[in-house]
Amino acid sequence: MRSRRTIAVYIDGFALYKALLQHTYPQYKWLDLEAFSRRLFPHRDATQVKYFSAQLKPRTNDPGVGQRQQIFWRALRTTNVEIIEGKFSFVKQRLPIHPEQLDAKGKVITTLIKRPEEKGTDVALASHLILDALDGLADPYAVLTNDSDLAPPVEMLTQRGHDVALVSVAGASYNKAFDVAGIRTVRQIRRGTLHASQFPATLVDGEGRTIRKPPSWP
Repeated sequence: MRSRRTIAVYIDGFALYKALLQHTYPQYKWLDLEAFSRRLFPHRDATQVKYFSAQLKPRTNDPGVGQRQQIFWRALRTTNVEIIEGKFSFVKQRLPIHPEQLDAKGKVITTLIKRPEEKGTDVALASHLILDALDGLADPYAVLTNDSDLAPPVEMLTQRGHDVALVSVAGASYNKAFDVAGIRTVRQIRRGTLHASQFPATLVDGEGRTIRKPPSWP
């Protein structure tokens, strides 16, 4: 019997959250990424699933965000998903207040905000993707992102004969830089796939400790 082809999956965690899980499908945050990857590519054996993200710090308007993330990471570690950590930094930026207001001189009034920005995730993902391809880890490779910064390393691999698929977090409106990069397969994320790939509300880790879905997650 012929064995199925393998696939390695590389997940941009920030892109997945911002594009789908934060507002569009918040009820599916408790996502088993290994099961999710297998459902995205049912005719492949997912030999490696790598999840790239960064630790969140408590915020004034959401002091529990870091704790919820750690619970989710504990759940991921009960699977074969490898978590690769980057860092968050805060960038100061002036933005117009909402609703828009003008000062006495007719200029738009702005306010200073601190915007979280993930650092190192795209570099780490590109590095792991290229090194794994050089080692012949799998065939093909799949990248979940909409970050055009990842198009050049993808193009490097496709030009050398590697098959790289894009998992689009933006549906059909994915970044067309990936077409130029030689992507031949674009897999869109369906709601049913997210729904079917949820962890159970309670699970147990390898040390016998109980992990429960954060109560505030629907």
